[in-house]
Amino acid sequence: MSPTETGLIIVAVVVVMAMIAFSIQTVENQRRERRMRLLMLKDQIRRADHLLHTLPEHYITREIRDVLVRYLQNRWKQVMELENTSENRQKLSEMEAFAAQPLPVVEHPPGSMTLHTDRNHAQRTAALLRELFQFLTELQNGGLLPPATTRDVIYQVKEAYTRTRIDVEIMEALEVEQQRGPAPALPRYRTAAGKLQRLNQTQQLDRQIYELSAHMDKLQALVERERLLREAEEERKRAEEAAKEDKFKPKSITDYRR
Repeated sequence: MSPTETGLIIVAVVVVMAMIAFSIQTVENQRRERRMRLLMLKDQIRRADHLLHTLPEHYITREIRDVLVRYLQNRWKQVMELENTSENRQKLSEMEAFAAQPLPVVEHPPGSMTLHTDRNHAQRTAALLRELFQFLTELQNGGLLPPATTRDVIYQVKEAYTRTRIDVEIMEALEVEQQRGPAPALPRYRTAAGKLQRLNQTQQLDRQIYELSAHMDKLQALVERERLLREAEEERKRAEEAAKEDKFKPKSITDYRR
């Protein structure tokens, strides 16, 4: 074999080895990209699923649920394209079954002036609503939501956030009532009630407004009773003072010399 032939063989071997190495690297890159894509999709699924199942049911409107459910269905289908396993098929089936369920009717807690149980509960809800707002903004910026849908759903999220803030104001009024009595608390309750009335365009807040109004009526009755008692006490004191003054006044003397 001539040196030229030997050189050509060596070059061919090097080329083949380079092609094999390139193919292996390409397969590895594709595997890595697939793995990273799966991780990203499942992270997006966890985020949307957390919002869907952690937000208070009172705030899950038909439009909000439809956006989250469609997003999750889309992401699970993309996962299936990359990793068609029985577990992923089950997750997609569960999401499709959930999408077919009717939206539950959730009533306001009877006897409660607020939707939330305490201030921490309200703060957690506010944080979730801020996260949902950010999530929807990202979908909008990515062109994944029609403008009309985005506008309607973001408006509902803002309304829910406002309602949560009003709940906090009512809790603050309750603290004032417990610490200082009904009179200083009443103006705070009235302010919160006015905000709820303006927010109640669809009459969904009627029960909460009723509970708040009933509590304010009780407080007003207490304030009026305290006022009447105070006025009666002041009248009694004035009467006592007048009686004391009459007692020490010099008595009139009758002149019998006439």
